[in-house]
Amino acid sequence: MKKLLFIFFSFTFLNSSDIQKAFLVAVYDKNRVENVQHKIKTDFQYRGEVFFKVAIIGNYNKNVNVTTKINNSNGKLINTETLYNNLTKKTYGYELTFKHLDVQKGYFEVFIDGKLYDTKVFVK
Repeated sequence: MKKLLFIFFSFTFLNSSDIQKAFLVAVYDKNRVENVQHKIKTDFQYRGEVFFKVAIIGNYNKNVNVTTKINNSNGKLINTETLYNNLTKKTYGYELTFKHLDVQKGYFEVFIDGKLYDTKVFVK
């Protein structure tokens, strides 16, 4: 009985959607690309249609609700890429690309299942 419980709980924890981090990686539009990993404010002014790349470290799946906002603009998920270790070939996260249509200045926010994960970057 103990072995059965151990196997059940091990399988449950391995398949859980445990996300450790989620943060903004890059901002780009039709003219330029800017890496914002270690910044609190963008160097350039972005208006209109802008794309944002968000890195999620942990177990992400399609059932997880990821929402990005900047002022009144909500992002639409357009692409998902896997982040993996080249040596071990193990997946450690995902990079999601969001499209925002009407961007004004403000703080970029990343929500996962209603929980705020990142809001440190101010977009001019």
